[in-house]
Amino acid sequence: MMMRDLHDEELRALLAFRQRYGRCWKAALLVRWSTGVDTYEPGSSHLRHLRNIGGPRWLIRLPAVTLDDAARRFAGIVDPALVAIFMANATGFARSAAGSVKIAHASAAHSLAIAIELGLKAFLMKAGYADDWNRVHIRHDLEKALALAMEAGLSGLPPELPDLIAILSPAYGRHQIDALFRGGASPFDVTDASLCVDRLLVAIHAQIA
Repeated sequence: MMMRDLHDEELRALLAFRQRYGRCWKAALLVRWSTGVDTYEPGSSHLRHLRNIGGPRWLIRLPAVTLDDAARRFAGIVDPALVAIFMANATGFARSAAGSVKIAHASAAHSLAIAIELGLKAFLMKAGYADDWNRVHIRHDLEKALALAMEAGLSGLPPELPDLIAILSPAYGRHQIDALFRGGASPFDVTDASLCVDRLLVAIHAQIA
């Protein structure tokens, strides 16, 4: 059975342990796992859970790049001005979409996808995710951005948002939103989608204020 992806809390616990014990941190953690004194370490519940579901073999094989990448991601320094710019632009694209929902469905859908991306990235930056990391690792993947934002605590989301994102994200990432509406097709009600994105941005505004 393959080990699942690590949650942020687990990555933070491992990073903190590595910082405390240096180059031989894996050996130090294996000793603590085997003697039970890992319970005295900060983040002990996460370390113990990783022992139970991963075990020594997983720890030994854990690539250094996994923690290095997480460290770069967590190094994001919150820039209120940049967060505000992202949110202002998200709101602007959402308004643009609302103005064109009845005359240009594909254009409106593209604006909604941009609004979702910018809004979720604004929340992630406020939560400490570095903009550079977001740009490299999330890119235009709306589903990944939503999952990370929810893991970081984003709540109060419109219930229809995951379904909307599941439709938009693959086409948005390949710059093919126009294809969703080719021949008069419409994979979702664009007016309803516009209202959904408005509610998403309201939720984000409330939680990053």
